[in-house]
Amino acid sequence: MVDTEEQRLDIIKYCDLLLNGYLSHFEQTDDRSQGRMITQFKWLKERAENHDLPLPVAKEKLASLLYIYTTGEMYALYDYEQPILEQYNKETIEKTMTRIISLTYEGSLLTKKEHFPYIVRVIDALILLIERSDYNLEGYKTEFIKDLRDIQKRLKKDDIDPPLGAYKSHYPSFIEIDFIFNMNYKKDIKLFRIVSNAIFNGHRPDTWLTPKDADRESQQLLNEVMQQ
Repeated sequence: MVDTEEQRLDIIKYCDLLLNGYLSHFEQTDDRSQGRMITQFKWLKERAENHDLPLPVAKEKLASLLYIYTTGEMYALYDYEQPILEQYNKETIEKTMTRIISLTYEGSLLTKKEHFPYIVRVIDALILLIERSDYNLEGYKTEFIKDLRDIQKRLKKDDIDPPLGAYKSHYPSFIEIDFIFNMNYKKDIKLFRIVSNAIFNGHRPDTWLTPKDADRESQQLLNEVMQQ
């Protein structure tokens, strides 16, 4: 977990997106989920603007965000309010909330487009590791490499917007490989975790503070596999 100026600015940015977008249609009241979220995001934004928001933020201070995100109450609307939600992309709202949680509750650095080339490189390292190893992947090896190549292609085309959510059905092999790695190959799980977190959780390694850091570290990871 890190605490950087980048995260502070990202918190302000994503709180603003919701406050000035979907939530702008609701009143700041305690008797509705949308109203409580307005209070939550205004508090986070104000603290971030005042440089008074140490990361990660204590769980009890994020109660509204974590509860309403988990239950989906953000979208509990009266019938006459349904057109409000129709103006916005629900998936975009979900991603914005996920990013705020990553920034505040987890104290993570977000995956951004400038890091895509380095994620592609880590995927190269992961594929090479799998091909050179004697992993028993229970018949999922070919499909997993195919999924990794597809993710690489989308990254190179800038056709991906992390986080994709918890193992989207489009990449089912990740669920199985996650279980297999956790059960049998914990010492070799680092590369998988970097890729999985960057794509599905939308956050990059804490040490990738700058693109230069990401370039250096991803190349080092690839070199280590090539030298094995």
